[in-house]
Amino acid sequence: MSVGYVRLCTLRRGTEEATGADSWQKRQRLVEKPPPDLRNMIEVLCLLLGRILLLLVGGYELMWRLRERLNALVIRSYDLWRSGTAREAHERRVLAECRSQLTKTPQHLVLVISPVDAGVDAVLLSRIFDFALDVGIKHVSLYDRRTKGSGYVDMADLCRSTSGDTGSCLKWPPGPSPSKLESQPKNGQKSNGYVNGSHSPQLQLHQISASDGHALIADVCRELYEGRETELVQSLLKQKREALTEQITDMLSKRLGFEAPEPELGIVFARQTCTYGLLPWHARFTEFHTHPSGRHFDVETFANILCKYSRCEQRWGT
Repeated sequence: MSVGYVRLCTLRRGTEEATGADSWQKRQRLVEKPPPDLRNMIEVLCLLLGRILLLLVGGYELMWRLRERLNALVIRSYDLWRSGTAREAHERRVLAECRSQLTKTPQHLVLVISPVDAGVDAVLLSRIFDFALDVGIKHVSLYDRRTKGSGYVDMADLCRSTSGDTGSCLKWPPGPSPSKLESQPKNGQKSNGYVNGSHSPQLQLHQISASDGHALIADVCRELYEGRETELVQSLLKQKREALTEQITDMLSKRLGFEAPEPELGIVFARQTCTYGLLPWHARFTEFHTHPSGRHFDVETFANILCKYSRCEQRWGT
């Protein structure tokens, strides 16, 4: 085999390898960078799919709200056919059956209203207060995150018509402490439940604002940190954690302006379970039940929530 033939074969092989590398690079560029028309088509398809998904979500929301409104209208129609006396008798019967089935009753009920809820008004809250009073609940707190222009309910305005009534069972505004209230009779009424010589159950109402949540805890912790060199804080640090916990609880109660037990049960009027910053220190062991916005709330709903709470058993670690 001649030297020239070997050189010719080597040159041909190098040319083929260079040509193959160039073709592979071209194919790689085609894969990595599709033509402008194909890219535009992909972008249009993505935008179209996004619009279709938004329309589907909007249609689902519309149908869900329409279904809830129709259900509420049907349920309300039954109440409209009844007289006021018949409706009250029905509510008392349902609550009496509920009380007979309960193994435990919450002493403090908190109502959480989402910023976008439009179904909870003063009339519904008044009915819930009556339900709570009938089953033996002692405290009810209202945490309304709506603004005044979008349905916010002020407890003072709600109770103004009954605050001057000596026979009213609703206590508003909340007092500084139960011991002080018991020593201050007013218009023949005492906080121990005796009204004009007869025993009457009473329901203490509270209103919680957004500033009573995380901001309040931050203020209390800041105050303890600033006084870390004081004798009180140093003694708390030397004791067990429960002593510091009790101190923080007492400071929070003083900042809130009322004393009440920690809420055992909470009803959230929203599409999803969210506390919206509700008293994170006090509501650490609260059992929350969500009532979807727009769904009708009546005495059966209230009784079902109480029965679920009664069947629930919290387990504590050892």
